[in-house]
Amino acid sequence: MDTAIQEIEFTQALPNNLAPTSLTAPAPQVPAAPTGGDPFLMMIERAASDHRVDIDKMDRLLQMKERRDAKQARDEFDAAMAGAQEEMRAISPDANNNQTRSKYATYAALDHAVRPIYARHGFALSFNTGDAPTPAEVRLLCVVSHRGGHRQDYKIDMPADGKGAKGGDVMTRTHATGAAASYGQRYLLKLIFNLAVGDVDDDGNGADHNDDVERLATGPRGEDGRLMSNYSAKAAEKAKEFADGAIQTINLGNAESAKEWRRVAQTVPPRKSKSPLQWLSDNSPGQYLRVRNAFQNVTGEDLE
Repeated sequence: MDTAIQEIEFTQALPNNLAPTSLTAPAPQVPAAPTGGDPFLMMIERAASDHRVDIDKMDRLLQMKERRDAKQARDEFDAAMAGAQEEMRAISPDANNNQTRSKYATYAALDHAVRPIYARHGFALSFNTGDAPTPAEVRLLCVVSHRGGHRQDYKIDMPADGKGAKGGDVMTRTHATGAAASYGQRYLLKLIFNLAVGDVDDDGNGADHNDDVERLATGPRGEDGRLMSNYSAKAAEKAKEFADGAIQTINLGNAESAKEWRRVAQTVPPRKSKSPLQWLSDNSPGQYLRVRNAFQNVTGEDLE
């Protein structure tokens, strides 16, 4: 007997209250969209349940959500960084450098002072090494991750030639590499959180606050261990303000906007003898290095 006829006879034989209204399988029920939560995610869920929305449109929607989430995570990272730095204070040096006759804060002292603060604001640090530009250097890497999902990469190249302050060989290659890595880790931590090192047990009247900024700098030093630069308290403050603004501009943009900022910063303004970057380099090598590292992290290129 024909299958269709069998189905009809079977249906007719059923009691009226059990006879199906249709032999076609019922259409699957689309779950109702949630009444709360992320509106963007709700829109994607509705689009996914609509057969008229093709794969390409769904892919674009998901990419839009990823960009939105990435920006939100970056905003949380920046807000947490600002909050953490607001709580951080100058750190007292706990060691002496006999070669430069200057004081400095060890990594242990820095870590003890700032780890509880940055951890409370959701940050975690992971150090590593990378390929350095030359065999006589060690490249220190640090990944700063935030619980909001964003992470920022930092790096610094440290000399590892084993030379002393007077240019003589004072360390083996192994010792020099370890010293460069240790120094780089300490230096990178200071740069990441804009830490100052100096005497903090005074009432604000006698401390050399210029020293705090200067100790973040690299460059030639005199026999007294201080930087050989035309430094002044006013120039130090102005340099820090310029560097803070520059780093914020670089970090909030992308590689292309950072390169455009570099082009403008390398341009000598009318009636000036130096570009803003040249002025910063001459007056504060430490602040220049902060800007240089921020630029490298965003663009992968050197600032010069």
